[in-house]
Amino acid sequence: MRVLLLFIAFISYSSTAFSETVSSTRDSLNGEFSFSEGNLLLPQIKTSYGQIDNFLRSGNEPQATNVLALSPELFIQTQGDGSLFQLQAQASHFNFSEFSGDDHYDYSLLSKFHLRFAESQKIFATGFIDDKYEYRGTGLSLGDASALTEGDRKRNQFVNVGYLYGHQDSMARAKFLVGYRDFSYLTREDITKPLAYSSSYLQGNFDYLITGKTYFSTKVQLEDFSHNSNMDLERKQYLALAGVKWQSTELTRLLFLFGYEKAQFDNSLFKSNNRFAWQVSVLWNPIQRLKLNFISGSEIKNSNKIEKSVNYANYYGVKLDYDFTDRFLLHISSKLMDDEFVGLDNLIKEDHISASMRLQYRWRHWLNAFVQYSYDNFDSTIIKDNYDLRMASFGFVVTF
Repeated sequence: MRVLLLFIAFISYSSTAFSETVSSTRDSLNGEFSFSEGNLLLPQIKTSYGQIDNFLRSGNEPQATNVLALSPELFIQTQGDGSLFQLQAQASHFNFSEFSGDDHYDYSLLSKFHLRFAESQKIFATGFIDDKYEYRGTGLSLGDASALTEGDRKRNQFVNVGYLYGHQDSMARAKFLVGYRDFSYLTREDITKPLAYSSSYLQGNFDYLITGKTYFSTKVQLEDFSHNSNMDLERKQYLALAGVKWQSTELTRLLFLFGYEKAQFDNSLFKSNNRFAWQVSVLWNPIQRLKLNFISGSEIKNSNKIEKSVNYANYYGVKLDYDFTDRFLLHISSKLMDDEFVGLDNLIKEDHISASMRLQYRWRHWLNAFVQYSYDNFDSTIIKDNYDLRMASFGFVVTF
């Protein structure tokens, strides 16, 4: 793994300069990239220094620490006649002044391949792996950070293949994919092994133009979970949504989908659960310098609790971007996670609010400076798990 980090850092320092911006989005089943014409090699390095006022997420005795972070990133795109390959490699290394035992690295790789075999028809394949450090005071050590001398490591990964019909202005559009994913902790296997799981999934999306730029949109999804060391949590999950999708430009679009989701367990210990489900996304660009983005939805997720349970979650997020000038930018974001963990004989509710504000200055076309303030609030029905965390930092982003 250290070889991978050194390779990414070397490429980032030594490659030819590019100024294009590429973005990616990802959920637990699939990932997408934005697109620019041609072959691209886009390295970037971000470095930051700051202070965290409650590193161990304690509700009673907060302990502060300084943190130094270095984050190289590399994007590669190769475009051929009817084919497109995209890959994003990201890595981060963190050093803490007061908690050196928690020094760590994270990394992720996301890749996607498209092949057009007919007019308005493509097949695609996606792969993803994400290796992260779980900070003490979160996840398995929530409310009891002192029980560990260092945090756990966990890994998410998926692979899928799919078929895409139509394009942005088509009368009808369809996308289908099938895939496999798994999750596991890489540390303390005697405790964490029962939390490992895998799933096979099928997802379909269909849009049909009803008027102007408004589409009738549907989404269906089936996921079959397997827990080799925790059979009681094996289940099938179903999702069916319908609604409207509207897009006038790349920067103004609406998505409203409503329906139901269901978790059907293979045993009688957990009751099958049907509930209302939704996905909402609003991107609005009322003036050239201002962009607003709102997202909301529901999902059924695996729990990160030692006790057997399933997480029924709702989420709400808001982002605002404002360009004061061509060089001076403001970015504000906030997110609320409303989690309900349903166990065999207990119910835990958790609300997690995170917010950040970043001021960024474009010093040169290849150099950005920023200052950032972040706030993290966690409330649970288990009072000892509650905490507040604040972080202030500044740094630089170098794009080659």
